[in-house]
Amino acid sequence: MNRRTFLHNIGRGTILSALAIFSGTMIYRNLNSDGDSCDFDFVCRNCKKVKGCRLPDGIDYKKNNSIQ
Repeated sequence: MNRRTFLHNIGRGTILSALAIFSGTMIYRNLNSDGDSCDFDFVCRNCKKVKGCRLPDGIDYKKNNSIQ
């Protein structure tokens, strides 16, 4: 193995490792999110998840519009 091949292998390994760590982090964050974010920028009347929403704005919207 010459120096050029060695450096290419190290570069590829580093990029592959970074992509694997990034992907794993994104999957982990997606699986562990408890609905802490709003997809509709707090426009609750257009949201299909409003019945099960636990965000403060969703709770207020349900109280004001008597949605159970």
